[in-house]
Amino acid sequence: MSAEAYDASPFTIRTRREGTRFVVLCRGEVDVTTCDMFFAAVLPGIADAGTERVTIDMAEVTFLSASGLRILLLLLCASHYNGKEFDLRSTPPPVRRVLDLFGFTTFKAGLVWEATMLPRTSRS
Repeated sequence: MSAEAYDASPFTIRTRREGTRFVVLCRGEVDVTTCDMFFAAVLPGIADAGTERVTIDMAEVTFLSASGLRILLLLLCASHYNGKEFDLRSTPPPVRRVLDLFGFTTFKAGLVWEATMLPRTSRS
């Protein structure tokens, strides 16, 4: 099991494989200054043919901005597009509140993808 670490204080992200699961552990603030690094760290796991599920562990996330929420939505859609399952794990109450307020916890990537991202000719 190999792991990679990315650090941009006060944000740290670590990735690892658990079988067919790509696990991302985040610590610190997910905001406009850390979103590019977050996206760049998760995308290889989504693109990997050996990945069936992408799990974002948010136990140590202290803040989630609108930019962070946007990146999570992009990662969710990218996962769905690539046939991967996607889930968030261990969201602290303040982060969970942001996710709930914006409807992320009930977001259906497949429905949104089909309604907005497929070419017009494939939609009925």
